Amino acid sequence: MASSSATVLPDLAPASLRTRFKARCVVTNNVHQNWQIRVHRSLSWLMRAIEFPEDELEGKFIFMWIALNSLYSRWNPELNAPDGDSQARCDFLDRICRMDNLLIGSTLHKHHGLIKRVLGDPYMSQIFWRNPNHPKAKGWATADVNWLDCHLKKREHAVILKQVLDRIFVLRGQIVHGASTRGSRLNRTALKYGTQTLHQLVPVLLHIVIEQGCGDDWPELCYPPEPL
Repeated sequence: MASSSATVLPDLAPASLRTRFKARCVVTNNVHQNWQIRVHRSLSWLMRAIEFPEDELEGKFIFMWIALNSLYSRWNPELNAPDGDSQARCDFLDRICRMDNLLIGSTLHKHHGLIKRVLGDPYMSQIFWRNPNHPKAKGWATADVNWLDCHLKKREHAVILKQVLDRIFVLRGQIVHGASTRGSRLNRTALKYGTQTLHQLVPVLLHIVIEQGCGDDWPELCYPPEPL
């Protein structure tokens, strides 16, 4: 599918992201700690993730997810505990798309085939696992793929991001919580495409947070290194 946008993707190499991040910290005199700690944590995990060889997919996948999680996790002051993962992630993606929906759209168009594979894998959908023996379970689980081009045309990029990351979150749960065998052939395809998707999305999200998210209006951090 051809891209509808002429936006040129920025340099998303981790080293370049880190250089731009450090420069922005200097310009702002390191005052925006909620923002700064998030990005610092995320970059540290991203740089470790890319060091894993391709035959260590589980490690690369987990570290990529931590890099993402570092950006969106937040403390719930009412509960006095970390906030729920799903809502924190959705709110973060809405915010990112408000910051730079054009760049997100260009990224989704560029990786249209990869996004389609993730949405089209029933085993990465919570809907499938709720009733896997139902004859229509796979159809229900992959219904979102039929609306992908419609969402792209309407520039509903946050909807796509949420759908994709919801599915990758299912895969993350399988691996992190021991519901998968290390090196299993059963989830190789899902793990391959899930890892590739995170590899493409996380640097873009980091770039947007670095370039357009610097400020004091981020939610309270989970477990800051010292009282802010």
